[in-house]
Amino acid sequence: MLPEHGTFRRYVMTSMVNFLVFYTLWEILVFLLPNEEYWPTVSWAAAWFLGSLQAHWTHRIWTFNSSRDIKWTIPTTMILYILGGIGSTSCYYIGTVTFGFDFRLFFLLNSSLWGFLNYIGQREIAFKEVNTFAPLGNE
Repeated sequence: MLPEHGTFRRYVMTSMVNFLVFYTLWEILVFLLPNEEYWPTVSWAAAWFLGSLQAHWTHRIWTFNSSRDIKWTIPTTMILYILGGIGSTSCYYIGTVTFGFDFRLFFLLNSSLWGFLNYIGQREIAFKEVNTFAPLGNE
């Protein structure tokens, strides 16, 4: 039985699909681009952006089963992904270039941290269901 929509467990299950897409894109870009200095970070940023477009739809449908208008969810999730992309890319650069951590091991650590922060943003902002019905007065 699948966990209830909107739960962190459901998010993690959906995120595993998104993570595989993101990781595959990143590995392809790491293979194609030079493997020195900042290029793995460039690969991270490009894969994050492309993966974010795909992730919007999987989280909208599978994680949150959201009925919010896509005129709200697409721009809002993209803003969250852009902020997450800037933050995660900065952390990735600092961890791999400044501190010299293994770029694949740090990929996993950084993805986990920013994935959790992304869940909070999506649950509380982008896909949060809002009540659009005004309560009836005592008439």
